[in-house]
Amino acid sequence: MTPIASIYEIQSAVLDLQRYRQSKDKVVFVRAQERYEQWVDRFFRENVKVVEPEKRNICLHDVDYFLKLLESTIEYYRFN
Repeated sequence: MTPIASIYEIQSAVLDLQRYRQSKDKVVFVRAQERYEQWVDRFFRENVKVVEPEKRNICLHDVDYFLKLLESTIEYYRFN
């Protein structure tokens, strides 16, 4: 899988998780958060030479920031 294809897969999964991360059911929320963290970890593991690891913590707490980072990383791969 290309880096861009992988990022699109992560992006799609994160967007799908959003409704579960907003659930009032604690079990559903916790499981969705765990899956979200796994996607964030995968992104940083696969893009270690492109993205600063310090941004991981921000991404864990800010989905919008993470989605923007995904987009900017796609742009990086397109032009490099």
